[in-house]
Amino acid sequence: MINDIQTWVNAALTDETTCTDGFHGKAINGIVKTLVRSRIVNVAQLTSNALALINRYASLH
Repeated sequence: MINDIQTWVNAALTDETTCTDGFHGKAINGIVKTLVRSRIVNVAQLTSNALALINRYASLH
C-alpha cells in the first residue's frame, strides 16, 4: 500500500515537471506564463515535501 502511495506522489511530481516543460517555446503571455509557472513550482514543492514525509514513514514502518 505504501509503495502505491509513493508511486502516485512521485508520478504527480513528474507531471508537474512535464507541465512546466510544456511552456518552452510557446507564445504565451509573459504574465500568465510566470503566474502559472510559479503556482506549479509551489505545488511541486508541496508534493516533494509530501513525498519526503511518505518516504520517512515508509522507512520507519
